[in-house]
Amino acid sequence: MRSDLAALGAVFLWASLATLAIALEALPPLLMTGIGLLIGSLISVFLAKGSSSKLIPEPRLLLLGVYGLFGYHVALFAGLQNAPAVQANLVNYLWPLLIVVLAPLFFNQLKLKTKHIFAGFIGFTGAAIAILSGSQITGEFEIGYLYALAAAFIWATYSLGSKRIGSFPTAQVGSFGLVAGSLALVAHL
Repeated sequence: MRSDLAALGAVFLWASLATLAIALEALPPLLMTGIGLLIGSLISVFLAKGSSSKLIPEPRLLLLGVYGLFGYHVALFAGLQNAPAVQANLVNYLWPLLIVVLAPLFFNQLKLKTKHIFAGFIGFTGAAIAILSGSQITGEFEIGYLYALAAAFIWATYSLGSKRIGSFPTAQVGSFGLVAGSLALVAHL
């Protein structure tokens, strides 16, 4: 039962990320990223129950984790603050499509087939329609869409890179958050 509650909690937190980011739009993206990641990392450290060997990943894994968590959240929050939130979040949610399209670059055994290219075309067309349907396209919003697209690309490549590396203790994600959150706060200052 405990794992079910944790899964529901994770779904709730993930689903509320964009809404909370919009509610806190007065906060700069780097400050918001730093605070959120540090709080999450402290929870992870507590859950690891003092086993430091579980918390310290190898350098390339740590670099990938910081790239994924820091890069994604900064780009997402900047996108949500610089474009209409609904459209920016739709662009951000191109990451599952990007995982499919980019997977052959990470795994030689996977091949991009015509159906993948067609699905990608439909997905990107749908995102373009969602953006253009807002009829708020002006030069001031374009950068927000680029940030949201960067967030999607970062999350997709982080996910694929993590899969390529293989399994690692979940507690190590806390160290990603600790380093990425600290980096975000330093960059904010």
